[in-house]
Amino acid sequence: RPFPDYSTLTHREYGHRVGLFRVLDVLEKYGITPTVAMDSLTAEHYPYLVRHCLQRGCEIIGHGIGVRVITSKMSEQQERAYIQEAIDTLQRTTGTAPLGWLGPEYGESARTPQLLAQAGIRYVCDWVNDEQPYAMKTAQGELYALPIMLELDDIHALWERRVPIDRYGEMLKESFDILYRDGKQNGRLLVLHLHPWIIGQPFRIGFLVHGA
Repeated sequence: RPFPDYSTLTHREYGHRVGLFRVLDVLEKYGITPTVAMDSLTAEHYPYLVRHCLQRGCEIIGHGIGVRVITSKMSEQQERAYIQEAIDTLQRTTGTAPLGWLGPEYGESARTPQLLAQAGIRYVCDWVNDEQPYAMKTAQGELYALPIMLELDDIHALWERRVPIDRYGEMLKESFDILYRDGKQNGRLLVLHLHPWIIGQPFRIGFLVHGA
């Protein structure tokens, strides 16, 4: 679509203006304190969102700069500067340096974990290969993987794969039931990556309640 593509731009902003508050209300009702992955542009241009998330007790973690994705096409210097800018912006706008990181589109290069550890990040959510946290090998610093359930990422499921919303609600419940059962033997994580402009729509939010 030709620029400016207002339907796409304002659809995303729906999450900032409406969807986020609806999702936070649901999570608060069930005693769930969310972690908010926030990019530096959002932190700079939506200060009321930063304040609101902090007032709700949310942890805010790094989410890059806008929709720019880390790839191997970046030089090490470019990637290091990108990570540091994102961290510095969150520290300035929230008052605290983030301890966690979720790259836009789960993007990384082969050196990203090492650069994140060197920058003071303690856990990363880009690796989706487990149901338990695990230590990652880094030459410097300490870093853990906190895996997200990629199949339950609402963009991956609802936007890209076009899973019907009622089926998505069932998937949330079924996933919880199995992980709860398996967790009796050893702890399990159900980490959901939700986007307010997707799941925060009025015709979808009820299925998050059903899944909860």
